[in-house]
Amino acid sequence: MGLILHRYIKLAAGALAAALAISAPATAGTIATCAPGGPWTQAGGYAIDHGMPVGPWSNMTLREEVSTGLGGTQLRLHLSNEFASDAVTFAHVSVGQQLNGAATAGSPTAVTFNGSTSVTMAAGAEATSDAVALPTTPGERLLVSLFIPSTAPVPTANAHAYPIETAFNIVGQDATMMASPPVNNTFGFESYLAGVETNSSSAQTVVAVGDSITDTAGTPFDSDSRWSDYLSRRSGLAVINEGISGNQVLADMGANGGPSLQHRWQHDVLGITGVRSVIDEGGINDLRAGVSATALESAQAALVSSAHSAGLKVLLTTITPCAGASNCGSAFETQRQAYNSWVRAGSSGADGIADFDAAVGAGSALAGMYDDGGHIHPSAAGCLAMANAVDISKL
Repeated sequence: MGLILHRYIKLAAGALAAALAISAPATAGTIATCAPGGPWTQAGGYAIDHGMPVGPWSNMTLREEVSTGLGGTQLRLHLSNEFASDAVTFAHVSVGQQLNGAATAGSPTAVTFNGSTSVTMAAGAEATSDAVALPTTPGERLLVSLFIPSTAPVPTANAHAYPIETAFNIVGQDATMMASPPVNNTFGFESYLAGVETNSSSAQTVVAVGDSITDTAGTPFDSDSRWSDYLSRRSGLAVINEGISGNQVLADMGANGGPSLQHRWQHDVLGITGVRSVIDEGGINDLRAGVSATALESAQAALVSSAHSAGLKVLLTTITPCAGASNCGSAFETQRQAYNSWVRAGSSGADGIADFDAAVGAGSALAGMYDDGGHIHPSAAGCLAMANAVDISKL
């Protein structure tokens, strides 16, 4: 709980403004100052949702994938150590265009932080790199490499649990500048990498926020087939997937779902660089946990109002059905229907809706072709149908 509370204390203290300073060169206290270049718009990334014990990690390189929804002539990286219990030092960091697997197309480009090749983040801190002269195009995959030296072993790491992207581990050496490093093993989670920003000329970023329906647990790894991916390609906008599996709108879930949506809204939605609109898919796990439709409606209306105060447009989605999955019985279905009626009536004050229920539902269950087999998560085909249900003119 202490790790989760760090975010709440930071927000309550108005840290969005305070987060624009660091305590010393190459040592991030909260969020590093903006690098020259820009104007910056987030083009890809994940919601960091928990800290975890890792062994410790020492003398190893993490190489992680991230897709960009926007192009540019420069980029910068956003790293996070928000939920870890320990400081982390990266002796070297690099980025390159992915060729295949862990291989980059040519030598990676070194990344600096306030002019230094290394960066240290205290527990709970974040850091943004200097501008990197690396052109990118929409839909491109990048590989970001982070070297943890033997002089600074890491007992706990920051992570996004289900990014549907592969991370590579190179043990025993600094592989940040290798085009094709020898991979020892792979991970099904991302650590420390929270975002990549490009110097796009205008705000072209949409935040997709919610739970595993957004995250999306039912699609194949490295396929870019989440509904947010399909929507990005269809709209030409960067759609940043800030879904967290197990997430709820009202309740904090710790390592099993991260901070509640209402507690992470400022950081994971309003705090995204260059954001213009948000699609809020949250709520299914609240109703499965016994929360009433009325309580969920009140919380969602407050989030819509908060986004409007920040100058953002908001689309609310209806909640998809899940008959056949746990906690998706008749009581859940009654509340789901009530909440969806409220969304469709426009009572939330949102700028529009995305009717995901109508797109992939068949009564109280997912339509067969849109069910990944577990009866709660949409398949890749279901994600495409959901993306097509979004009115792009409302974004």
